[in-house]
Amino acid sequence: MKILVPIKLSVDSNQVKFDAHSKEPIADAIVRVFGDTDKCALEEALKLKDKIGAEVTVVTIGYGREYERLIRDAYAMGATKGYVIKVSDPESLTILSVAKLLYRFIEKTGSYDLILIGYGSIDTHSSALPPLLASLLNVPFIGGVDSLNISDNTFEAYATMEDGVYVYRGELPAVISITSEANMPRIPTLRDILKSKKIPINYMTLEELGLMEIDRINVMKILRYEVKRKKQIIEASDPDSIEKAVDLIINVLKEEGII
Repeated sequence: MKILVPIKLSVDSNQVKFDAHSKEPIADAIVRVFGDTDKCALEEALKLKDKIGAEVTVVTIGYGREYERLIRDAYAMGATKGYVIKVSDPESLTILSVAKLLYRFIEKTGSYDLILIGYGSIDTHSSALPPLLASLLNVPFIGGVDSLNISDNTFEAYATMEDGVYVYRGELPAVISITSEANMPRIPTLRDILKSKKIPINYMTLEELGLMEIDRINVMKILRYEVKRKKQIIEASDPDSIEKAVDLIINVLKEEGII
């Protein structure tokens, strides 16, 4: 069985720092990480590798040492083969461009029995890539899966929704997105990390994929979101003033449309 796991070097939105004067993010301080749901998708693939000897390929889109490190991290976890699709400024790519790149990559590297993708990256949270890719490949798509069983050429996937647990059964190939509740990704040992440094990384270019032009998002400006507070202080020290203070608070909340 051949499994593909697209992974992303995501911006950790919890660690973004902004300039106090311009309110814009400090580029040199931006932290990019291997996202949790991507790790969970890879872990599901590695569980199948351990169980049935599946070949697990990871692919990422970007350019530079950070993206090579991402592939090395996947190797340390247990991935069999890794690719970097060399594209500058990958964060400006439209989600459809990413789907087209992965589609062309799959055409070039051969068919896969199963494609596992993180349910949503930690920076965009769009969850749009898996269904787009499935549409291009013309294969079934199951989203938000937190439990997965593979037997022969069939799958059984469980997705927990607000109104219950949905059970999906079907035949491979398929694209399945995995949630962070699906598993606990393994932590590589020192031996695994050292071993990962010896595994070669494969590279592909836009020219090799037959995509000379790709659509990008033109970001005009990014500013820190600010909540302007009234900083209204209401003091009360005796029963009469407390009653007036409560009435005043209720009126303020009504004016703000909160109650």
